[in-house]
Amino acid sequence: MNEVLYDKILGSLLAAGIGDAFGAPSESMGKQEIEQAYGGRLTDFVYCGDTMFAKGNEIGEVTDDASQMYEFAKAVVECGGEMTVEAAVKALISWTELYPKYYPRNAGPTTSMVIDGLKNGEDPIALGKAGGSYNRGTTNGAAMRVAACGLTKVGDLDKAIQNAVTSCRPTHGTQHGMSGAAAVAAGIAEALRPEATTISVVKAMIYGAEKGEEEGLRTGRKAEGARVIQKIRQAIPEALMSHSMEEAEDRIDEIVGCDGSMASSIGAAVGFFLAADGDPMKAIISAANAGGDSDTIACIVGSIAGAFKGAKALDQDLVKKWQKVNIKLALENAAAQLTEIAEKNEED
Repeated sequence: MNEVLYDKILGSLLAAGIGDAFGAPSESMGKQEIEQAYGGRLTDFVYCGDTMFAKGNEIGEVTDDASQMYEFAKAVVECGGEMTVEAAVKALISWTELYPKYYPRNAGPTTSMVIDGLKNGEDPIALGKAGGSYNRGTTNGAAMRVAACGLTKVGDLDKAIQNAVTSCRPTHGTQHGMSGAAAVAAGIAEALRPEATTISVVKAMIYGAEKGEEEGLRTGRKAEGARVIQKIRQAIPEALMSHSMEEAEDRIDEIVGCDGSMASSIGAAVGFFLAADGDPMKAIISAANAGGDSDTIACIVGSIAGAFKGAKALDQDLVKKWQKVNIKLALENAAAQLTEIAEKNEED
């Protein structure tokens, strides 16, 4: 096994999981509220208390983000690295059955609308393209769980994008949903390359956002709202002009937004990744302290930065704490299987 590649793939999965757990206590809060609730900046896992989305969670426990990501990783493995709509449906249904603590409590506004229909055997493509409700198909759920769609496609942006778009179809069949998920998958595929730089990763995300949007406009539902690519464009200068991560948090929140929309979440993730110079821990901590949809944005940026720097770049004490609490998520096994597929793809 290619140990460097394995470390990068494991790093993506682990950093996404750590990001989810790190950001869960601050979800839906503003920066001042976070400081008041926890006595300052979040620098470690903390107890979520009576927060809306993670009430009763153990310290360091994930929510829907990483648990769905893991189920989708298993689906990608089962498909030999080539995601199918049927596999995405199976992963979503499995998630609702295997994680009763998180479903329906943590189901996002888009995903929650389609679960019953998927279980009843309705057409997943039609469900994913359905409108009629504010923000349907334009929220960030498809991006928080998409990591494995890029993890088997080292440097192959187009195939990573294809996987990501396919994973969107049962839930986020819009140009925004596909744009955001494709941006993350493409960024991860690029981040796995040994020669990757922060700039090459961001360029890959821009490419993914553009191609995903094109596919969504061609085959999905055109939804209202800001474009993912526009939020990325806003985030880049704010990150580069910031003299510290704290300043980046303020700039990105004020200009890009840290809400639960796909566009803002991807823009914020790009901003935190750049401001942190690709360091997964710095990016995760900033996403958690910026507030808003903090667990999801921290999960997304963790998946990208973790692929870029690898598992060895993570805080190993936090890794041990996280693994002890989240025993259902066998990320090492998933990483080994994904690495095997990625190596085979590189040989073909």
